[in-house]
Formats: sequence, structure tokens, C-alpha cells
Amino acid sequence: MVQENRSYLTRLAIVGTLILLSILVISALRSIEHPFSYSNAATSKSRETLPDTVIRRDEIDRKRWPQGFRLHRYWWTGGAAVYIAEMDRTAKNLQFDAKLANDRIIGRETVTDVTRRRIRKNVLPLAGVNGSFGIRGDSYGRGGMTFNLHIQNGELISIPVAHDRWGYSPPSPWGETSFGVTPEGEFLLERVQLNGELHLDNRNADTLPIDAINQICGSPSSVVLFTPRFGPRTLTRRCYEFTLKKLKLPITGKYSSRFIVTAVNPRGNSVIPSDGVVIAIESRLARNWTKKITKSTKGTLEIALTPTKWQRVQQGIGGNLRLVRNGKIEPELIKFGKSRGRSAFAHSNGASRHPRSALGFNDDKLFLIAIDGRQHGYSMGMTLYDMGKFFSELGIKHAINFDGGSSSTLWALGGVVNRPAHGYERRIFNVAMIRAKKK
Repeated sequence: MVQENRSYLTRLAIVGTLILLSILVISALRSIEHPFSYSNAATSKSRETLPDTVIRRDEIDRKRWPQGFRLHRYWWTGGAAVYIAEMDRTAKNLQFDAKLANDRIIGRETVTDVTRRRIRKNVLPLAGVNGSFGIRGDSYGRGGMTFNLHIQNGELISIPVAHDRWGYSPPSPWGETSFGVTPEGEFLLERVQLNGELHLDNRNADTLPIDAINQICGSPSSVVLFTPRFGPRTLTRRCYEFTLKKLKLPITGKYSSRFIVTAVNPRGNSVIPSDGVVIAIESRLARNWTKKITKSTKGTLEIALTPTKWQRVQQGIGGNLRLVRNGKIEPELIKFGKSRGRSAFAHSNGASRHPRSALGFNDDKLFLIAIDGRQHGYSMGMTLYDMGKFFSELGIKHAINFDGGSSSTLWALGGVVNRPAHGYERRIFNVAMIRAKKK
């Protein structure tokens, strides 16, 4: 009997020890912080008033902050880690950049690889977040093709037609999602429209409207202009295409140049010359143009972005939905949040909690943002409505949504500071970047 009692007590002690060890392990896991160093965790609101929805704010790698730059991690009460890189708009040593992966449309690259290429060109990036939406791969070979606007060093590289589909900007105020910076440093956040026309030197002076630049030829873009920035070929099928040469490059937001047609291809997938462009016309519309546009046809190509301020934008990048307008949640987003996505079914992905990326600004600062998600016990992400509400509470005046999910990555001060959902960096289409100005 004594031996049985001892055996019972031994088993009880073992069970108690295992429970205690489990509690210690769980506590240790919950206390693990991000491997990047941080200092001066804002556990009190004595130095700066934070919204009630912020549990704590950490200052990441503060000793390495250059003048006008900050890097924070916010712990949101809803269960998400929000990483924000800030740039003072008045900082004379910093500026915004938009950079394509691989410096062309086709193909993808990690945010880290984009920053490394900039460093090799004697540019010092301080922070970068993944930007636009696009195709990761299809049977046409168009992997890496962005759906959104991209302007780089004044060159108009990509502009689509407004389209009510996830990843595109819808044709409504909610779709005012292109961010641009003028040479004077003015920040713009609007829907940008392409006004492109091909004026032919023929008896009837025919004009062919151009719908998009470096996008998919078909519905809703029946006429697409392909530049050398797209890639080596147009990757179209059954499009009527013709090559223009003897014109000025690159294409810009305000552009006019004479041209001559040097080649015609009725089957599509034309080679894009380094010193020319290709116009692709969707097959049904092409029937009206096959006799009007032939080899040796001459004319004038004109481009004029609207609003007119965009004709001078030096750096521009697009997302898909507006989150904050004048410091308040975008009105369509409020309706979207209350209906749990039913008010805009094409964008219903935004009604669920996922990792997210965004860009915002107010009168004083620019914000590059990554929100971690899909990671139980650490961060579950946000809906678009959560983002709009939280950003407005932080004092962000205007904000747009970028590509998120496993792509959501914030690189800053030499490495990735957030925790991408798959545990590694996914290759992306372009990067919104804060960098040091060249001296």
C-alpha cells in the first residue's frame, strides 16, 4: 500500500513538473521579441500621446536613425504588429523613390535585392516597402507584370485602365490610389488617367486612342503601348502590332514625338526594340486599322497625363484602394467595412485579416507601412477598414493600400524588419523607398 502511494505521488509530481515546464515554455515564446534591436519602448504616453489602440510602440535601431528618419513597431490592440518607417517631408537629406524590380516590368525581385542594386549605384536606401499589385505568372510568360501606375525618374513606365477587380484601381473615388512626387516635393494622391493618341499622316488624319502603357492587350485595354521597359517582347497573342521608330525616348507624362512605322506583325508577341516602341491593337478592333497603319506610315505620338500636375511627376507608384482621405476613413471603406466586403465583392479580400502594406502621408511626414499577419500568437493582420481606422488615429492624413499577403515586407536600415508570413521574402514588382539624397 505504501509503495502504491509512493507510485501515485511520483506520477503526480511528474505531471506537475510537465505542467510547470509547459507554462514556462509558453511564457518564453510569448516574450520573444523581433531579432532586430529596439530601444526606448513607449510603455507610457509621457513623451508623445498615442491612440488607445496602441499597446506599445518600439523604436527600432534608433542609434542608426539619420536626421529626419524614424522606424517604429506599433503593437495594435486588435492583435497585429505594425511596422512604420517615417520620413520628415522637410528633411533636406532624404527623398522618396519608386523603383521597379529588375528595372523593367517583366520579372520580380525581393525588396532586399532592389535595395542592393541601389547601393551598387552609390544610392543609400533607408527603407523600402513592397508596392504595386500584379501577375506572378501566367501561360503567356507575363510573370512580374504590375497592374498599377509606375513613374521612375520622370519616365512613364506603366499606367493601366481603371478596372473593378482586385489589384486594380476601381473607377470610383475609392480608386484614387496613385502616389506621386513633383520636382518641388509636392505629394499627390489621385486617380491618374492616360490621354494618349496616335495621329496618322493620312488623308483622313485618323487618330488612334491609346488605352494603357505596358499592360495586357485586351479587355479593358484594347490599344496598348509597349516600351523597352516592358521586356524583350510584348508577350501578346493574336494582336495586330506595329513598331514605331525615329521617336524620342523615354515616354514621359507630357510627350510628343514624330514616328515612322518600320514593321507590322498581325500575330502579336513582337520584339520591342531598344530604340522604339510597339503598339498592340486587340484583334476585333484591329480590323478597322489594318489598312490605315502599314509599314512606312508616319505620324505623331502624344501623351498627356491628367490631372495636369502628373505631367511633371518624377516618382510615382500605384496601389489599388484608398484608405484615408483628409485624415478620415475613406467613405467607401466605411461602407465596405460595415458590410464585411459585400458592398464591393470584387475587393472582398480586403474584408479579411491578412498581412498588409501601405503608404501614407500628412503635412509633416511620409509613412511606409507593413503589417504582419497569419501568425498566431504574434500578429494576425488587419482588414482594410482596420487599417484606415488605425492610420487615421495615428495622424496619417492620406493613405493607400499596396499589395499585401506574403509579399508584405518592410526593409529598413540594412535588413527586413518585419516578419513576412511565409518566413522569407517573396519577390515583388516594385518598391516604394525612402533614400538619402546624393550629395
